[in-house]
Amino acid sequence: MARLIEVDHKDTILSTFMLFVQTAQAVLKYADAYLYRKMHLSVSKLIILKALDRSSEGMKPSELADWTNTERHNITALIKRMKQDGLVTTERNSSDKRLLNIKLTDKGQEVLGQAILVAQEIIDQVMLLINEGDAVLLKEKLTAMRQNAHAGLEHVAKRPQPQPH
Repeated sequence: MARLIEVDHKDTILSTFMLFVQTAQAVLKYADAYLYRKMHLSVSKLIILKALDRSSEGMKPSELADWTNTERHNITALIKRMKQDGLVTTERNSSDKRLLNIKLTDKGQEVLGQAILVAQEIIDQVMLLINEGDAVLLKEKLTAMRQNAHAGLEHVAKRPQPQPH
């Protein structure tokens, strides 16, 4: 078991950022381990199931990559495994055969329903001492941080890469 390391720095913004990163990593690790132990499911698969549940027309791999904040090639491999497990189906777009459309199966819908119950157990544990008022404030701050991070990613993507000598 990993030992908790206190983030103690004179710069409050820096120590808060470090604490946020450590917390995000710990929550994801805990959620993945708990979901896998209970259902042999990862957080990424749960997010994909939830995304597909919201879209009756299905979604493209690039849209799922955006939803899960992962690379397209990782989504392709994940979708392949989910298809083998009977959670999703794939079909080629009739007008453009290069495009793939992914849809939730009945089994995927059933697994999602069970996974949401397990996810609620994770949420209950992680959010144990967070009341409604705290949650509203935390959501507001996390939304701002996510927007700032996405803006930073866009900025980095537009900058020219240094050339090796």
